[in-house]
Amino acid sequence: MNIKGLKYILFCSAVLAGAQSFGQISNLMEEQDVRSLRNEKDALYFSLYSNNFFKNNEYFLNSVSGYTLFGTQNVMALTYKPNKILSLQGGVYLKKDFGTEGLAKVAPYYNLSLSKNGYSLSFGNYGGHINHRMLDPMFGYERLMTNYLENGIQLKVNKRSIYSELWIDWEKQQYYNVNYNERFTIGNNTRLRIFHEGGTSLSIPVQVLASHNGGQLDTTNSPTVTLFNAAVGLDITQKISSRTIKSIGLNAYYLYYKDLAGNSDLAYKNGSGMYANLNVQFQKGFYATAGYWQGKQFIAPKGGVLFQSLSYNPGNPDLLTPDRKMVMLGLAYQKKIMPQMTIDVRLEPFYDIGNKRLDYSYALFLTYQPHFLLKRNLQEP
Repeated sequence: MNIKGLKYILFCSAVLAGAQSFGQISNLMEEQDVRSLRNEKDALYFSLYSNNFFKNNEYFLNSVSGYTLFGTQNVMALTYKPNKILSLQGGVYLKKDFGTEGLAKVAPYYNLSLSKNGYSLSFGNYGGHINHRMLDPMFGYERLMTNYLENGIQLKVNKRSIYSELWIDWEKQQYYNVNYNERFTIGNNTRLRIFHEGGTSLSIPVQVLASHNGGQLDTTNSPTVTLFNAAVGLDITQKISSRTIKSIGLNAYYLYYKDLAGNSDLAYKNGSGMYANLNVQFQKGFYATAGYWQGKQFIAPKGGVLFQSLSYNPGNPDLLTPDRKMVMLGLAYQKKIMPQMTIDVRLEPFYDIGNKRLDYSYALFLTYQPHFLLKRNLQEP
């Protein structure tokens, strides 16, 4: 994409009335609740996060084949709040993929968090995947179902004029004389609100992601690989007082990819993309989005498979799609159906311009995340 095209997209964003703070259907219903206990102190809770998912991708492209994600995942933990600033969680993560015997994953769950005046620091299993609020081409929302646990450190700033999250996900620890590389990902999502008045909010989002594979303690001859992705855009949100519509708007992003070391065996060493969305939030929990994607040699190792220039079809593993263009539509119903429980139903058709093909996916999420008080005043003698 050239500079003139980028300027045109950003100009249109500024002229048209705004969008939600997302470049796609909102994932707020599935985000892990970290706010409801923030004002508690000297209390012990049993906390549950139960996410039950079904997503069927009816994809029949040469470069992307269809698949289904169907199962349940649960975090069961004790949450101790000695004061309003400190939170300590310890428990277990259990995942079950339907259609298989036994559990797909069992892992310990641990988190230590400090939070005060809009700043927070988390160590351990911080809120990852969709909680990062990244763009789907860079960091696919299916990671909620496929890569729930992240381990590392997270720093957040949440103020009126800025929201920023910086995190390190340590994916593979390396030890002396092992035969594998260490792997980690560094990410940042920053949103600068530059105007907010009369229901209109204008912000500049910037997202950065770097996936590293390397280390110095292994015995392998694998090269060090660092794949870098970045995005910058313009997002306008306009609230509307209407019987049918709550907000309407548009956002647009320019995305970038580069193989920093140039050592990977990937077909492309750099690429770019443009991602634009019109979003409408209706009353009573209904949402609609219309989007356009144009990618040129774009690669994001953790991004949604539909946006990549590489093949995700096992029948055509070497197929390349250097120029990818899609028109997308998203329809959703998202509602809190009872305290601490939400439902999210989605239909997401898209038209692949290069293949002249219409495909679609549909999904259902039921998420339940209560906190049960076990004891107060633990510090009293």
